[in-house]
Amino acid sequence: MTTYTRKRSTYKETLELARQLSLRDQRRLRAELAKLTGVKLVRPSQDPRAIRSARLLADEIRKTMKSATAKQSLDETMRQLRGRSWS
Repeated sequence: MTTYTRKRSTYKETLELARQLSLRDQRRLRAELAKLTGVKLVRPSQDPRAIRSARLLADEIRKTMKSATAKQSLDETMRQLRGRSWS
């Protein structure tokens, strides 16, 4: 007998899948999500480990940004890093 268990997607996996959608579908998804009433914004964790991890990631991003060509704009750099406009 085969049983299937549903694996919960991580935020990162979900975000990557959403990025693969066309811009039109991304807008439709955003509009549908805006209709949800059960969505809550939660303050980021104040755990010292989480803060340290966030600071390390921020330092990594700063290094990447500094290594970008001086002639390159932020939008161009983000597009290069992510494959599309970040805003």
